Amino acid sequence: MKNKIALILWIGGFILLNLYANLIPKLFQFDPLPWLGWAVGFFVVAFLLAKYVLQLKGLQSFGMQLHRGWGRNLLIGFILGFGIWGLKNLVFYSMGKFEVTGMMDASYIYPMLALALLGMFFASAINDLMIRGYSFAFCKKENQLRWYLIFATVLYTLDDSWNEGFDIMNLGFSAVLGISLAYTVVKTGSIWMAIGIHWGSNMMFRVMSGFDGQGVWQLDNMKDGFTYELISIVITALLFPVLYFLLRNRKANEIIPLNKPSETPEFA
Repeated sequence: MKNKIALILWIGGFILLNLYANLIPKLFQFDPLPWLGWAVGFFVVAFLLAKYVLQLKGLQSFGMQLHRGWGRNLLIGFILGFGIWGLKNLVFYSMGKFEVTGMMDASYIYPMLALALLGMFFASAINDLMIRGYSFAFCKKENQLRWYLIFATVLYTLDDSWNEGFDIMNLGFSAVLGISLAYTVVKTGSIWMAIGIHWGSNMMFRVMSGFDGQGVWQLDNMKDGFTYELISIVITALLFPVLYFLLRNRKANEIIPLNKPSETPEFA
C-alpha cells in the first residue's frame, strides 16, 4: 500500500510540474518580466514538491546539485548544442532551404540575444529538470536505473508533443535528441550537460529565428519538406557519438560535491 501511495505521489508530482511548465504559458501570454517570475516559480514548486511531498533533498535530487565541474558540464553542453544546430543550419543553407538577404541592426540584435540568453537558459533548465531530472530521481529511488535511458527518452518524446504534436518526424527527432540528453545524465549523474545542450541549441534557434521569426539575419525564400526534416534528424543523431566519445570513461558515482575537496581530478 505504501508503494502505491508513493507511486501516486510521483505521478501526481510529474503532472503538476508538466501542467505548470506547458499549460500555463499556453493560457497566458507573458511579457518578459512576468515570464521570468513564472520560470522562477517553477523551481520553487519543484523544490517544495521534492522536499515535502517526495521526501527528497530538494532540487539536487533532480540532478541540479552543484558538484565539482558542474559549470564545465554546462559549458560543454552549450558548445555542443550550439555547434550541432549551427552545423544543421549551414547544411540547410547549402541545400537552399533559405536565402540570407541581410542582417538586422545592432539595436535589434543585442537586446534580442541578451533576452534569449537568459530566457533560453530557464526554458532549458525547466524542461530538463521536469523530464530527465525527475525521472532520474524516480529511477534511483526505485532502483530502476537500468530502464532510465528508455524511460526518459519516451517521456521526453511524449512531452514534446505539447509543442510539436504527434507527427512521426517530430517524434523521431525528439527520440534521437532525447536519448542523447538522457545519456549525459547517466554518465555525469546530473542534468547540467543536458541543460547546456538544450540551452545552446535553443540559442542557435533564436539566432536564426528570434522570438517572432526574425533573427540576426534576414532570411527569405524559406522552404520546408521531408528531406529537411530527415537531415535534421541525421545531424542531431551525430550528438550521441560525440557524447559517447567525451563521456565513455565517466561514472556517475565519481561526482564530488564542491564542499568536499579531493585530490582526484574530475572531467565533469
